[in-house]
Amino acid sequence: MTVPSFTLFARIYGYLSTRRKALYGITLLVVILGSLLSARIHLQEDIVAMLPDDGSSVAQDFQLLQLAPFSRKVVITLKGGTNTDTAALTTVADRLAQGLVGTGITSVTTGPANMAGGFFGWLVQSLPSLVTEQELVQIAAATAPVEVKSSLRKSYEQLLAPEGWALKGSIQNDPLSFSTIALARLQYMNMIPNMRLVNNHFVSADGKSALLVADSTVPMTDSAGARLLMERIQSQIASIVPPEMTTSVISGHRYTLTNADTIKKDLFIILTFNLIALLAIYIFFLRSLSAVFVFLVPSAILIIASGVLALISRDVFAVTLGFGGVLLGIADEYAMLIYFSCRQGGKDPGTITGEVARPVLFGAIATLLSFGVMMFSSLPGQRQLAIYSMTGIVASLLISLLVLPHLIKPEPTDIKQNLSRPWLNRFPRPLVIAVWLLVLALCGWQASRVRFNGDMRTVSMVSPELRQAEEELVKTWGDMRGKAMLFAEGKDLDSALALNDRLFNKLSGRIPAGDLVSLSPLLPSSGSQQASRERWAKFWQEGRAVQLAADLKREGSGFGFSPEAFAPFLKNLNSPPLATTIEDLRGAGMGEMVDSMIIRSNGVVRVLTLVPDRPEIIAALDPDLRTLPGVRLVSQSRFGDNVSRAIIKDFTRYMVLTSLLVLALVIVLFRKPSRIMLVLVPVITGLVCMLGIMGMLGIEFNIFNIAATILVIGLCVDYGIFMVCRLTEGSNHAAGRAVLVSGLTTLAGLGSLALAKHPSMHSIGITVLLGIGAGISAALLVIPALCRKDAP
Repeated sequence: MTVPSFTLFARIYGYLSTRRKALYGITLLVVILGSLLSARIHLQEDIVAMLPDDGSSVAQDFQLLQLAPFSRKVVITLKGGTNTDTAALTTVADRLAQGLVGTGITSVTTGPANMAGGFFGWLVQSLPSLVTEQELVQIAAATAPVEVKSSLRKSYEQLLAPEGWALKGSIQNDPLSFSTIALARLQYMNMIPNMRLVNNHFVSADGKSALLVADSTVPMTDSAGARLLMERIQSQIASIVPPEMTTSVISGHRYTLTNADTIKKDLFIILTFNLIALLAIYIFFLRSLSAVFVFLVPSAILIIASGVLALISRDVFAVTLGFGGVLLGIADEYAMLIYFSCRQGGKDPGTITGEVARPVLFGAIATLLSFGVMMFSSLPGQRQLAIYSMTGIVASLLISLLVLPHLIKPEPTDIKQNLSRPWLNRFPRPLVIAVWLLVLALCGWQASRVRFNGDMRTVSMVSPELRQAEEELVKTWGDMRGKAMLFAEGKDLDSALALNDRLFNKLSGRIPAGDLVSLSPLLPSSGSQQASRERWAKFWQEGRAVQLAADLKREGSGFGFSPEAFAPFLKNLNSPPLATTIEDLRGAGMGEMVDSMIIRSNGVVRVLTLVPDRPEIIAALDPDLRTLPGVRLVSQSRFGDNVSRAIIKDFTRYMVLTSLLVLALVIVLFRKPSRIMLVLVPVITGLVCMLGIMGMLGIEFNIFNIAATILVIGLCVDYGIFMVCRLTEGSNHAAGRAVLVSGLTTLAGLGSLALAKHPSMHSIGITVLLGIGAGISAALLVIPALCRKDAP
């Protein structure tokens, strides 16, 4: 049977055969240029690579999650020893705070500023602009004559105590303890559940720990800056904190550093293992000095693909380079087919190249289509990975077809051993087909058990030390980061505050003050404040102010208070009430809180409200949110669900689009239904077995497995094309050997990813190892068994 030939490549071979020095020089120059460009690469290790950047709901939610309180802070817990008292603990906390301020850290907060003095005075003065109907009922009760007398008696007794001299001013300004009514509003401002204030310091409920919150100028995605920052923090802790005290540090920088270190170690292990495995496979199967050139192809491809990435963007995601181990295994399949065909000899190398060009080109186009689909991904990491892989495939194709045939010398005596025929014909056809169908049925049944996990924490590396620090943080301070966020958005601050007031009014009756965190009780909108002032004025205009002044004078004289003792209080009562502003809150020591609850960006003002991130609360919020346009809920738990849905949507879209493109290509190339089905056998087998074994082992499908699925389709269709061309078009047995050896090199590349400790790389390695392993077996065993003709 005549083997179809692409005469163009035969002519190209003839043309280049007289210009080999120039060909080798240009190839070497391209590799050197790629190496130089690769040196420019800046490795980016953060999870942003696998998060949408298309403005979708998931992308917006992720951006808003970054605005959560403490998400961009360095949180330090200082724990005292057995005999450490609170005073000693807070003293060390202050010293550490002072020592930390410097390079990389702009400020460190150990507690609210000026809370003891200015805050309570401001709170009483602001009451007219904050008061509610319920609070006026309480005030009415407090101003009854019998309650006035009781309050003044308590004030008198306090003044007689040793600390009475310090209370004189507060009693003059607030003899009836109106501040107590207003202080109830502070319950809605407690972001740290297990915290109490001791001398303006954040101290744990048991009094054994102090909290420090630091602002850093180092971006959380900057691994080099994060390393310097963490080293500086640890240095200051070592020099300031006494041995009997311990510290734990939590920040996004620490997560970045952990992931960066893990990825760098994994890259070294992956690439080293892969190169050793490739060398061993080449030595065992190729057994020729000419194999050195085949061995160099994947390395050259890796350099060229990395150089192209560096040209497009200097910032390269680490997971993309981690995929280089897989690319090494992919890149040699075309070179393998060229190598075995040329080594077998029997024909002019140009003729052999023309014959082999058909399956090589078909396979490359199928793989390029598979990866090309990822260019439409909303994930920047997947798009970059697609560029990386497609560049490597094109480079491998060109080197294999244009350069390699000139470097391989035919040795017919060595090649006469048919390594593929014993492998293909070892088992009876009925047995192979029966086992194949049984495995497909079992894996198809188990594939329904695969679960999609959108929790980004599962694909991020968390070291045991970091996990212990997380647990210590929750144990000491409560789940201060486990809150769902509600953003009230407005074109300006007042419109955002007005929407926030409406939200608070709906939530306050159902969620306790300890769980609900809102700015509304202390900073309502101008409209709400105006309503409160009118309510306040009406209350006192009913003769209560005059009556209260008389009651204070009369009851106060009985305890020895002068007639003018409470003049400051009465003056404030009769003065026109003032509006409450952000500046007032900052001046009262609440600046840190205000700045974390009001976010301004891109011409939009958002006011933040926090609620417990529990399913029953989140579900109950949905009806309320439908009546409050402009309020957006962002929940860590719901975010994971949304990502899961996005994964399923992308997975389905990619599967359908890739399958249609590959099917269309195969139909155009092979036309006969029987051959088309044969080509697709490895693809179907690989996908079904991958998903089935994942379901069987309880391995969850995450956002990185989408790339794995595309890889399975692209490679398995190559194996199908090679084998069908070999069995149906009368080509030599080189295809079987090429599939076997290139399959082993691919498995070596994927196996190296499975050795990675980083969850994302490990996930790709394990899942693709399953799919490609099944696809190779189907190509080498099932296709020959299903094909009605014996291989020629």
